[in-house]
Amino acid sequence: MKPILSVNRLASIIGIPAARLRAIAAHVEQHYRHDVLWQGDKPRQLKIPRSELKDVQRRILTKVLAPIPLADCAHGGVRGHSPRTNASQHLGQSFVAVCDVRSFFPNVRHSVVYRMFRHTLGFGTDVASMLTKLVTFEAQLPQGAPTSTAVANLLLTAPVDEPLARESRSCDVRYTRFVDDIAFSGSNPAKLINHAGRLLSRVGLRLHRMKAPPGNKSKLKLVSRNAPQEVTGLLVNSSAGPSISRARRDNIRLAILQLRYAPAGTRAKAIASIRGRIAHLRQFNPGAAKRMTRCFASHLTKIGAVEGRARECH
Repeated sequence: MKPILSVNRLASIIGIPAARLRAIAAHVEQHYRHDVLWQGDKPRQLKIPRSELKDVQRRILTKVLAPIPLADCAHGGVRGHSPRTNASQHLGQSFVAVCDVRSFFPNVRHSVVYRMFRHTLGFGTDVASMLTKLVTFEAQLPQGAPTSTAVANLLLTAPVDEPLARESRSCDVRYTRFVDDIAFSGSNPAKLINHAGRLLSRVGLRLHRMKAPPGNKSKLKLVSRNAPQEVTGLLVNSSAGPSISRARRDNIRLAILQLRYAPAGTRAKAIASIRGRIAHLRQFNPGAAKRMTRCFASHLTKIGAVEGRARECH
């Protein structure tokens, strides 16, 4: 895509009048609502755009951001890519190193986003300012906005992904990034972690490079082929293809066993979650998914029978 040099041209591309874009950008705080997503016992603060701004952001995503090419190593939020394509780049390697970016979206500052639009992509000053106001909130990338992942991918393409990809090829190491999850694999992938940290620091981001305290999940792992190697939640030890680890399969089985203790009001949600997890398992381990489906059906039958007898007693 050629650089967009004027707000009128931006308005024409996304199909929204320039005056309306200026009005939304001037009072963008009125177009968000706050929410909290709990992941286990950890809250994630979401800043979700309301309907009009969400429509604007979706248009920016499809008409402005998506057509701009990314490095091949980017897999998260990229059409035709997925956790499977990401993990598949690391199959059957001697060592796998995984780490992630600390507080990724909150630490992507609006000033860095502006510089990306203005200097890296060459957009006009007013366009860069307008887009920055429309895709950032409270000086950061909002978790919950449809544009945030695409902006982050573009932001990291030139300063991080491209040099890391070149360095990886030169030392026979594989590199991929799935949003804020970074993976290297090969005979000696650990030597690229410090290099990744230095490149990320140029855009104000930091890697989780320290081992986690006892009892906490480590954000940095270097795993040999003699232990389970996971990339974006998929086991990559075998060169035949990614799969679901035994630990994750055991967690599904445990959720099935715990169904009988779930309160009636939450059981439907738990059942839907298990069905989704089995469907995901079926993509990678069809045999295990078939056995899990039989186990699931058996437990549902038993729960139904117990509840039926309870109703008869009353």
